[in-house]
Order: sequence, then C-alpha cells, then structure tokens
Amino acid sequence: MDSNNLTSLKDDMIAFIEGHGMRHFPALIPEDTPRVWWSDPETADDNAQRSKESWKDFVEMAKAAGAPLVCIGEDSVDRTTLELLASELQDISSTEAAGPEMDKLNRLFLEIGKVGHIELAFPHQGILFVHETQTEWYREYRAMVNTVDSLQELIENALEEDDEDEE
Repeated sequence: MDSNNLTSLKDDMIAFIEGHGMRHFPALIPEDTPRVWWSDPETADDNAQRSKESWKDFVEMAKAAGAPLVCIGEDSVDRTTLELLASELQDISSTEAAGPEMDKLNRLFLEIGKVGHIELAFPHQGILFVHETQTEWYREYRAMVNTVDSLQELIENALEEDDEDEE
C-alpha cells in the first residue's frame, strides 16, 4: 500500500464493511454534528501494526452497535486549492517568513489527486462515532491551512482595532 495515497486502503475498508453485511455510504461528514472520536493506542513499535488496522475494530464496533451502514468521507488536495493557499500565504507574510512554508507547500503539489484523509463514521443514539486515518502530508496540509486561517484572523483583528482607534 502507498502510504501517501489512501485509495487502496479505502477500497479495503469498503470490502471489509460489506463483508460484515453492512453497507457503505459515501458522505461529506458535517463538522457540526456531535462526535465521539476513535482513539488509537499509542503507536509504539509493538502497537504500530495494531494502530494501522484499528479501523477494522471500528467497523466491528459499528456492527456490534447495530449500525446498518458506515459513512465514508475522503479528502484530497487539488491544484486550485494549493494555488489559492500559496497566494494567501504570500499575501499575509514576508518573503523571508514564507520561505519554509512555501517549500512545504511546493512539496504538497506532488500529492495532488491522492487521497490523504479518510473518515469512517456511524450514528448511534444521536452521536456520530468517527474514525480518522490520514497521511503525514495531509496533516502538514491541514496545519498549513490552519496557520494561514489564524494569520488572516490576526490581521483582520488588528485592522479592526486600528479602525476603532481612529474613531
């Protein structure tokens, strides 16, 4: 399995879900739903293999809870998104400060079209139980998005404070 592309893992997940007599439902899983996140054991050497396959335990838990289906959400990056992120990064930081982040961003262009994040979920008693699998590059991508969002928020707040001071 390519650790930078979770497409084959997603196929394995679907086969496993269907093998347990459940259906899979491709979904965009909303962020505002009350959630309980699956917690993997620490990934020490002896637990590393177990952690990689904890999604199987999650599917078995869904079956034990009587879930008739498991929702599957996935995410990847596209060129347009990365170009927009690069533009925003350049707009809000100096060339020197953006240098290391731009290097990371340029490496992300190698991951275009690859699945970097998969969420499995099933509802039970009004709560969504969720298992998440993501690649290292996807974690870096989300961290970069969060950093840019935070910087933009700081700049907007500073501009609002300047406007209030002028009044």
